Amino acid sequence: MKCALGLAAALGVVACGDSTDEVGDKYQGVVDATNLDAKFKPTSGVYRPVTGKAKGTSVPFYNLGQVATERKDDKGAITNSGVPVDESGRPILPASRVVATSYDLADGCKTGKADFDRRTDDYPETTQWPLFGALPLAVTGNTTPPVLPLMKVTRWSGTGGEQCNAIKDVSSLTKGNFGGAASEETTVALRAIIDVSAQLNPLRTGSGFAAQGGWYRGLQLAFLDGGTVPVDAAGNLKVMEGVLVSPPTGAPATETAVYLFSALPGEEGWSPVVRLRTFTATAAKPASSYTGLCVDACAETELDITPINRYSGVLFVVGSTL
Repeated sequence: MKCALGLAAALGVVACGDSTDEVGDKYQGVVDATNLDAKFKPTSGVYRPVTGKAKGTSVPFYNLGQVATERKDDKGAITNSGVPVDESGRPILPASRVVATSYDLADGCKTGKADFDRRTDDYPETTQWPLFGALPLAVTGNTTPPVLPLMKVTRWSGTGGEQCNAIKDVSSLTKGNFGGAASEETTVALRAIIDVSAQLNPLRTGSGFAAQGGWYRGLQLAFLDGGTVPVDAAGNLKVMEGVLVSPPTGAPATETAVYLFSALPGEEGWSPVVRLRTFTATAAKPASSYTGLCVDACAETELDITPINRYSGVLFVVGSTL
């Protein structure tokens, strides 16, 4: 029987019942999503995709929240922690701000029970889930660094002889309980931990994209994989340009805001980290009339981002071609 554990359990204070045939790290239950930061919680128990637009095409995506630009008082003290801005006032996200780590076991695993039954089994034994070193727990205080859905991803080799999902805890891995070693290279990826018990509506009809499983201190979790985020020569995460187009004041209630992106999922310019600008549409040209972004040479339905310099911060998105 599965058991949902709270923060105390996540910190190793409470445990579930013993398993007589358990292999490897002890199974501790399921992460309690009530302790997660608000950005990672479902709305009324459901994660629903939002529809944006890029290059004339609809782009459904999961909205993992926004982090505003940081503000400082006259003396330079931070009054609202967020993402910094460069000399031009554009939000940037240094890779050094990503502090949580996730481990991928690079050598695969030895298959245990072949048939997974959701009614009686806690987890499958045909694949090894990634291990997470931290949870995106809610924080308080304006000057506390914001919680990000980003992870430093490290590959760990030398554990291919272990049964699939026998390894469930980063600490047992790093202490050498299962052997192997970490690669010296790390990447940054968007891996947003979500409520494993919530409903995840598909991105589109027929979409095969789904949440994946993972482990935190023996606790089972689910996460949305937004993909790798490259780092530029300055040490900042490479972002995608985006604009939130809002209806004008007094517009009908049927006129809603629209997200416009500069690239489509799967393209080289796509990134799950979006530098978001804001723009207000007009009655003559409502938000719904725009189909994408452009620079200088623009079609009638495109929005030229060149003169738009109102930045609201960084938006995190998960989209997929699946």
